[in-house]
Amino acid sequence: MSSPLDSLLSPGPSAHQSFRIPARDSVATVSDFNDVALDDESGFEPIVLTSGMDSTDAGTRSRSASDSSVAPTIAGTASMPSHNKSASTSTIRSVNNLPFILARIETQKPDPDTRQNRTSLDGQQKLQEEFARKQKDKEVEDEENATHAAIDWDFWGAVISDYQQFATDNPEALARAIAKGIPGTLRGMMWQLMAASKDPDLESTYLRLLKETSPHEKAITRDLGRTFPHHEFFTDGQGIGQENLFNVLKAYSIHDPSVGYCQGLPFVVAILLLNMPDEEAFSLLVRLMQVYDLRGHFLPEMPKLQLRLFQFDRLIEELLPVLHVHFLRQGVKSSMFCSQWFLTMFSYRFPLDIVFRIYDNCLASGIEAIFGFSVMLLMKNEDILLSMKFDQILAFLNNSLFDRYKVGSAEGERKPQYRADEFVQDAVSLRITPFMLDSYRHEYEDLMRETNKHAIELDELRTSNRILSASVKNMETSLAQLNTEHVQVLNELVKSRLRNEELEGELVRYKLLYAEAMHENQDAQSSQRISFGGLLNFRKNG
Repeated sequence: MSSPLDSLLSPGPSAHQSFRIPARDSVATVSDFNDVALDDESGFEPIVLTSGMDSTDAGTRSRSASDSSVAPTIAGTASMPSHNKSASTSTIRSVNNLPFILARIETQKPDPDTRQNRTSLDGQQKLQEEFARKQKDKEVEDEENATHAAIDWDFWGAVISDYQQFATDNPEALARAIAKGIPGTLRGMMWQLMAASKDPDLESTYLRLLKETSPHEKAITRDLGRTFPHHEFFTDGQGIGQENLFNVLKAYSIHDPSVGYCQGLPFVVAILLLNMPDEEAFSLLVRLMQVYDLRGHFLPEMPKLQLRLFQFDRLIEELLPVLHVHFLRQGVKSSMFCSQWFLTMFSYRFPLDIVFRIYDNCLASGIEAIFGFSVMLLMKNEDILLSMKFDQILAFLNNSLFDRYKVGSAEGERKPQYRADEFVQDAVSLRITPFMLDSYRHEYEDLMRETNKHAIELDELRTSNRILSASVKNMETSLAQLNTEHVQVLNELVKSRLRNEELEGELVRYKLLYAEAMHENQDAQSSQRISFGGLLNFRKNG
């Protein structure tokens, strides 16, 4: 008997096989997506591999590598080349585009005399030699254990001999093989082939970087003990596992100073180290960061992580609308749980055998393969999540997400087992098309442009405000200076008036003295005239 929540569940995977999203104003016209790739890149692009479909659909949805055997050699530490990929360059291709993919490979065939081609061929030759050695060792071991049929050496030998050509000629067979899981013995070599990361020059760069000092060494050392603390390879603090992990993280922090070191990187590097030596892990990390565009997850603003979280939200809105509404009502945001998935590529708290399978598909199809695994985990547990509240949802997403794929453990068996094949098949069966991801990318870019537009206006207002504030301060300074000068002028004026008053007093005093002198002079003249008159009279009378 079905539960009341069954009627609310989103359609199952089969219902999404014919899913098409409606056209949006922010999305470019259909003709914009008819090209094989939206970005004209001459560098390596991973081959997309899908499984769990009929041969016709699989053939049309497979994509080829754009010359993975001639990836650019990265030997320097100063220059970091930029590799920008749209969502469609590493996800399932649209229908009937296989001829375009093959034509793209043909146009990107390199000059055999170029240095980058010789470098990549040297790396591929080393991988083939390693394959032959492992095959010989494994055959001896299988003869003793009678398990020689466990690995199809002929098939994987053909793949490793020329991965690009084999993927172009047999995309369906390779897709099925990778969906079933790359043999653990060959996994490290296959990862390097799919990413075209085997680069002797880059490995030499790694050895040189080990001799230098990184400003992030303390932070790296602090996080070593938190990376797979229960795995025997990393348990011993003085063991080779933690030493190699430290070396790779330190070397990359020097190699790419813009990224430096960021939490989450140790889990990605640890997965690589579990499948290959440290110098090869460093080379593959560089390819993951630059070609697979994982670098945008660890830059200071995390631009690519923000974009992929937006794309993930839109996928949930389209494929799981009921769960999307439930998350909105409960206040659950994708950044609360999904950012951890994307930063570590599911290696944090997820079963390692499943993590390896996720890496298989991401390295074959591109980093966007994480969307299929993420959506399928929520789809598989949708009925449980719909019955939970905020705290329960977060706890479930962190601890019990894989219970639906757990196999009943045998008595006395401590390590739980999971149906990894079923999980991978469910994930690759989802029709997450490049058109969907590209349309979401356009929406995100439009949203960012609008947000940035307001931010630019706000910055302009703040700049104008700063200019006006500076003008006001200048005017206040000028006014204070004028006031000071005014006080000085007033003081001089007062002093001048005082001096005038003093001069006027002196003038009055001098006038009085002059008047007195004139009066005395007149008196003296009168006395003199009287005396002179008396003298004349005396002479007359005498």
